Amino acid sequence: MSLSFDNLSALTRDKYIPLLVDNIFESNVLTHRMLRKSKPSAGGNKVLQPVEYGKADAKGFYSGYDVLDTSPSEVMTSASFDWVQGYATISISGKEEMLNDSPERVLDLLEAKVKNAEKSLKDMYGTQLYSDNDGSTVSTSGASTGGFLGLQAIVDNGGNTIGGINSGTYTWWKAQEQAAGSSTFSDVAASSGANSIGREFRKMYGACTVDNDAPTIITTTQIVFDAYEESLTAQKRFAASDESLADAGFQNLLYRGIPVVVDDHCPAGMAFFLNENYMQFRHHRKRNFVFEDFTKPVNQDAAVAKMLWLGALTVSNRSRQGKITGLPTSY
Repeated sequence: MSLSFDNLSALTRDKYIPLLVDNIFESNVLTHRMLRKSKPSAGGNKVLQPVEYGKADAKGFYSGYDVLDTSPSEVMTSASFDWVQGYATISISGKEEMLNDSPERVLDLLEAKVKNAEKSLKDMYGTQLYSDNDGSTVSTSGASTGGFLGLQAIVDNGGNTIGGINSGTYTWWKAQEQAAGSSTFSDVAASSGANSIGREFRKMYGACTVDNDAPTIITTTQIVFDAYEESLTAQKRFAASDESLADAGFQNLLYRGIPVVVDDHCPAGMAFFLNENYMQFRHHRKRNFVFEDFTKPVNQDAAVAKMLWLGALTVSNRSRQGKITGLPTSY
């Protein structure tokens, strides 16, 4: 091979990796909005997320020299999340090296390999976001092996444990969940009625909202999105769209000022009402899609480079998250 592995590593790092990472962030609407805003986390065995679950008892009005109540109130706790490791490899076998023994062919091969790694990571992160992983799949060392938490587990009204807090014991840690009144497209797409999507959205939006603290995005399937669009068309009402998402290539409509967006990884028949102010990715400052150079394993005729990630999806208020199930899965 005319290009050394050092040259290949430098070329990959400078030319291909920035584009690969950017494309991962743009793979679906939630990675676009959340993974791009991931914050570095301090080291330690767990990612700790402060959780506010109560209001201070020491408060009130007073006059002049009245004695003020300064007794402490327990209003905060911490949810703890396992660090999760993610990776993708870029491999060139000895045979491929020999059959592509010119700089031009090597570059073509390298570009194809990087694009393959990009597709794999995009699908992995998009699928994992909507999984039902609750962090209970662990290795003998106690670390999570099922990937980061999935929305189906976070946005759950049962008694599961997320972040070390059991929502069966602490009900303030439960999310909002409702079953649709009908799974028939024509019922849901109607502009009004007991089973219309407008009614379903209204109930869930209200359940997730306190004063001006409301969902920031609704993600769903193409079929449910089409039902919502048809319900607007029936009364010749047209919702605007979020320009920033439209500019990023994501078609959307608005519901009460928040975007309703199709996400191909969203499970069939579901719609998620998410408040992103209480949910975010955290990453280790030294492992946020870091590229490791090509090396040759001692027991293989190949060169392998790695993309590595170390982080977690954290949540600090599950009660502001909601999902509707049982919506249409066909037209």
